[in-house]
Amino acid sequence: MIFTLRPVLQLALLVGVIWLAARVLRLLLSGRVGQFGKFLIFGAMVGVYALTVLFMATGTPAPWAPVMALFLRAPTTLVLIVATIVVVWLLLRELPFAMPHWAGFLVEGPWRKLLMPADVTLSRMALGPGMRVVEVGCGTGHLSGDVARRIEPGGMLFCVDIQPEMVDKTLKRVEKQGLHNVLGFTASADKLPFDIFDIDLVFLVHVLGEIPDRLPALCEALRVLRPGGVLSITEALIDPHYRFRNDVVKLCRQAGFVSSSIEGSLFNYTATFRKPQERKPLGYAPRFD
Repeated sequence: MIFTLRPVLQLALLVGVIWLAARVLRLLLSGRVGQFGKFLIFGAMVGVYALTVLFMATGTPAPWAPVMALFLRAPTTLVLIVATIVVVWLLLRELPFAMPHWAGFLVEGPWRKLLMPADVTLSRMALGPGMRVVEVGCGTGHLSGDVARRIEPGGMLFCVDIQPEMVDKTLKRVEKQGLHNVLGFTASADKLPFDIFDIDLVFLVHVLGEIPDRLPALCEALRVLRPGGVLSITEALIDPHYRFRNDVVKLCRQAGFVSSSIEGSLFNYTATFRKPQERKPLGYAPRFD
């Protein structure tokens, strides 16, 4: 029968399926799969399911049966937990919303130091004394105090969040730390409450994916930055609103930024961009005969 394959052919087909799955996974993790690619992946999954049913109907084990057996042998509870985490992660990623202020304790646990180390994130921002910095999505102020200290003396930190409760928590936190160079503002990321255009750094840490209108927010960051100013975006894979670096680079370029560097790995990276310098008009050089 046509579906009765020899062991050698089954092994070759299994290797091919694993190679293709690895390639698709790599594209997914690098953010290089668009809507059409997602449609193809869904079609491939349906096709694999149909072929599996067809092989079972003919009494021939599917070439990828050994791989499926590995998952089936795992404890059912573990499989359900992992599957639930993945499904919730995917659903939340498609629903941009700010973390509620009452859930702020979730980002304050000791696990954050392991999975989202603040010192690593801050070291990638090149902070220095006298800088004027805007933190978009300050949350509970987990980073605000450290940033405020690193820009002393003469520096100023403007903390912005869409929830007034988060702004209050941040201001109380930095006040307890004895810091007086922090101001808080309740505003959305696409409508920053500044008419000044001399900001040295705008940074978003695990925030970009929570913003519904990401491109207008990045354009707003471009507006308040001085020429040559820096935009810093940090993302961590554990965050459900994680944005892949390719998506971030594409959006920032559309907003008018120039790419500078990307530090870190897939699991935790910081992308840095700069506002282009203003082009000075050519001067007039008089002619002498």
